[in-house]
Amino acid sequence: MNLKNPLSWISIGFGSGLSPIAPGTIGSLFALLIYFFFFDNLLTSWINHLVFLVFILICFLFGLYIYPRTVEEDNDPGSFVWDEFVGMWLACFPLSFIGSSFFWLSVCFFLFRIFDIWKPLGIKSFDKKHGAFYVMIDDVLAGFYTATLVIFLSIFFL
Repeated sequence: MNLKNPLSWISIGFGSGLSPIAPGTIGSLFALLIYFFFFDNLLTSWINHLVFLVFILICFLFGLYIYPRTVEEDNDPGSFVWDEFVGMWLACFPLSFIGSSFFWLSVCFFLFRIFDIWKPLGIKSFDKKHGAFYVMIDDVLAGFYTATLVIFLSIFFL
């Protein structure tokens, strides 16, 4: 990976993907912290929620753009964690409605990692394919499943 390329720094999650241990988990944790410190307090109206969803979509499309420009010949290298960022931000979306307590942040993080690692409910079929779209979409699905489960859990626990 060419670290002189600014796109590489985004693709490796601003350095979090360079972790020698569990780069996907470290990238997800860094994305969670970015959500909490930068986005959480901004999501106060329906227009802000819509803007955040559009932001996630743009980040997904940006991931499709940067993936082939930064990973070279590798298929889904561990250092590419931009997909974790997009998936984690989608997973956190319901928190803007139910609150971002430490409990709910932890639930989002752990559920997202479970979906991302185990790849149930059709995620594995996307993970087996090569290319930017498949690398990005499996984490988006993990984020979507996490967000859906968080919504259902919040109904029972709030």
